[in-house]
Amino acid sequence: MKKFLLTIAAAAMAAGLNAQQTYNFFDAADVDSDGWLWFDTQAKLDKYCGYASKTRSFAIQLQDADYELEDFSQPQCTTDAGYTGLGTDGTKGGANSRTGAIILPPAGSGFSALTAPGGRGGAIMLHLPDCAKLDVCVSAEQEAINLCVHVASGNVRVTEVQMIKGGEKIGGILGDDLENVTYTGNWNDIEQLEDSEYGPNWDQYFKIQSNPGEKRTVLIGNYMKNSPLYIHGIRVLTYSDNSGAGVEEIGNATTDDNAPLYNVFGVKVDSSYKGIVIKNGKKFVNR
Repeated sequence: MKKFLLTIAAAAMAAGLNAQQTYNFFDAADVDSDGWLWFDTQAKLDKYCGYASKTRSFAIQLQDADYELEDFSQPQCTTDAGYTGLGTDGTKGGANSRTGAIILPPAGSGFSALTAPGGRGGAIMLHLPDCAKLDVCVSAEQEAINLCVHVASGNVRVTEVQMIKGGEKIGGILGDDLENVTYTGNWNDIEQLEDSEYGPNWDQYFKIQSNPGEKRTVLIGNYMKNSPLYIHGIRVLTYSDNSGAGVEEIGNATTDDNAPLYNVFGVKVDSSYKGIVIKNGKKFVNR
């Protein structure tokens, strides 16, 4: 399926977005006219969200909370297309509330951002081919929403991402509250966050927004002890066309001429199928 292509004129709606063509990270059929993917159907949640394994990968990878319960398990993320979030008045289903969410469990009771990542709540992780725009719509059961972003250059494991040490809205070393959001709202322009502790002249300096083809791994985690973090929607624009971002990887990356074919929804197809297919873990267009 072709991706949702934004023209230069349409891209101008995003502050700081470079004047060049961008693509939605998610399939065009699943996003609204503004490019948002809303988690209001279980089909979309199942397609895009899940725990990665050796044989399966998702565009939005769920990450357990970073602490153990009494039974030695870790609090897990869940998804619920029927969950109704809080409104700006602090009531469930109130003004500006959204239905459908990825639900990230709270941080540990003894958690302190000074000792991060120990005790962090649940999180989502994105492996992006590059990053032009990143926004999320969130809600919580407390007035001040507290969360943090970790990032790395390249596509890396969760243990290799680092907290962004700076940024005007969030990302301070103490995990600052999300400004201008009360119980629910959009956190826009996440891509503008930068590692500014040592400034642009530092040899390891970078921000989330990247040049075309410059990969980013981004983790958004719950730093609140008293509430889950509900992620109701996300908008991700990239400079690279990443068709089929939501599909699960099938099998290992071995070469087998007789390997089965799958479409971008993970459904097995035969050689007469026209469009993007996956074989031996590789995507190509079958004409």
